[in-house]
Amino acid sequence: MKRDVLPNMLRFAQLLMRCCLIGVLAFQVVAVAPAGAQSAGGPGYSQDELDQLLAPVALYPDQLLTQILIAATYPLEVVEAERFVQQNPGLKGDALDQALADKNWDPSVQSLAAYPQVLAMMNDNLEWTQRLGDAFLVDQARVMDTVQSLRQKALAAGNLQSTPQLAVTTQDDDIVIDAAQPDAVYVPVYNPQLIYGPWWAPAYPPWFWCPSLDYGYPFCPVYSVGIVFGAPWPIWYNHWGWAHPRWHGHRIAIDDHNNRFWNNPGHPRLPPDGTWQHSPPHRRGVAYPNAPIRDRFTRIDPNAVRSRQDFRGYERIPPAPNAVRPAFPATGSASIVTRTPSPRPTAPTPFDPTFSRQQTQINAQRGMQSRQSMPPISPPMSRAPVGGAPAPVGGTPAPVGRAPAPAPSPQGGGALRR
Repeated sequence: MKRDVLPNMLRFAQLLMRCCLIGVLAFQVVAVAPAGAQSAGGPGYSQDELDQLLAPVALYPDQLLTQILIAATYPLEVVEAERFVQQNPGLKGDALDQALADKNWDPSVQSLAAYPQVLAMMNDNLEWTQRLGDAFLVDQARVMDTVQSLRQKALAAGNLQSTPQLAVTTQDDDIVIDAAQPDAVYVPVYNPQLIYGPWWAPAYPPWFWCPSLDYGYPFCPVYSVGIVFGAPWPIWYNHWGWAHPRWHGHRIAIDDHNNRFWNNPGHPRLPPDGTWQHSPPHRRGVAYPNAPIRDRFTRIDPNAVRSRQDFRGYERIPPAPNAVRPAFPATGSASIVTRTPSPRPTAPTPFDPTFSRQQTQINAQRGMQSRQSMPPISPPMSRAPVGGAPAPVGGTPAPVGRAPAPAPSPQGGGALRR
């Protein structure tokens, strides 16, 4: 009896150890997986991803933040604008606006040309810029809600309040940030992993950009909590005051009055309510994040399709007058069309590389048949040279005055006699 109990206890212990090991592995998988993460094929972005993308700019003034969100949907134009600003550092005010009028950029990108620091940040991390713009296109409402959520976190942590550079107010439970001075704007710099309190998504750490000292910042707040301000940027009417976020309505209201960039004749007109709409031509061929967004903003031009068919050599067959084409013609039935006889192509040269091998073989077979159908031609009678031919070395000399025997005919018969 005891001998039977001992093996059973051993098997039970092994089974218990296996169950504990499986439980430990399952717990590790759940702990490693980030909270709120979605699969790669899932639509939209998880909340942790949105927090990661918006944390570096959520505390910017509303006007500047809105320009960044819109311009991020046109990443190639952001790169062009950043290079333009670097090559023309002395352009300011009306001279800058005059130079920007010749650029076919979105008004949001043109406006950011007055703030080189912001363009430098977006250009230094193009992956973040494109992902930020894609998130704004995929789910604009959640992006705007995430901005307000991050501002609430910074306010609760005691790191967001009005300063001589920023005016922080509350309107209808929404936190509004604006420039504190009417003629200057300060771009805030802060460490997003510290400003909102302890970061809650370690799998999605936010990106921190440290600006150059050329922009007037006393230091880079890598290990300090709080907001640091650099040199002020002058507010110019074409670059400020036209973008108004409607946080509750989840939309961007555009005020195009007396704005040179938005009143450009080449720019599409705004809807009656002034709501911002994405402009696909300024995307410059950058792929959209998913198929629904691509189908929403990409329209197929039938004229462009027809022009591509003409370029590729497709033949258009005009319908015959007063002819009705059946919707589903029977198999083997002829379509009622009128074909214009095409000119007979000229025979290509034997070494034409564009001629197909099959056509070359067909032409060669036809030539052989044509040659075989021709009557045989007898070879001309040759005469012996005067004085006789020289004898070959070591042989007998050829007889003089005797003609050589004629060659056999092509048909296999004997020599021709005259």
